[in-house]
Amino acid sequence: MDWIKSLLVLIFISGCSLTGSAVLEGPFLVTNVVDGDTLDLNNTLRIRFSGINTPETGECYYQEAKEKLSELTLNKNVILETDISDEGKYGRKLRYVYVDDLLVNAYLVENGYAKVYDKYKDDTRKYAELKQLEASAKLKKLGVWSCQVESCLFVSSVNSDKFHTPSCKYAKKILEKNKICHSSEPSDKEFSGC
Repeated sequence: MDWIKSLLVLIFISGCSLTGSAVLEGPFLVTNVVDGDTLDLNNTLRIRFSGINTPETGECYYQEAKEKLSELTLNKNVILETDISDEGKYGRKLRYVYVDDLLVNAYLVENGYAKVYDKYKDDTRKYAELKQLEASAKLKKLGVWSCQVESCLFVSSVNSDKFHTPSCKYAKKILEKNKICHSSEPSDKEFSGC
């Protein structure tokens, strides 16, 4: 019954289902947490959290993000809200995910478990809201924002398949917003030699 109340509150507050700009779906049971921004549902769908990006395997704060998402969603009923695009490039449904009255996408950003996915800002309806939460987390150096390049074994750019040691001249040229910290050698990237 709580999910019905939550659904009605969401419909009332957002007006989504009344305007046709977004659709609420569910409830669905979360059966598996793949990583910090992807989960599986009991209806066999794989959901990719819209508007956010969490660290990948081997990156700083990966495990913490995955564990927090598990704590928030695993074996719980969720309500999904569609975004501008229905699916991402890997066929996963792009959704905002609610547990009771909590927008999990926003919670992960606000508490430093995720960054806003700027690459898709024009395809993310809640982009401005998420960016405000991100600015606060970044200022407080929460979670992913506490990861220092000096503590990284290797660094890479979101725009390149090469990785470098943190002291490498090429690593120092990577813009901070594009820098990825690796605590182990990434298997899918090429080592630059420094």
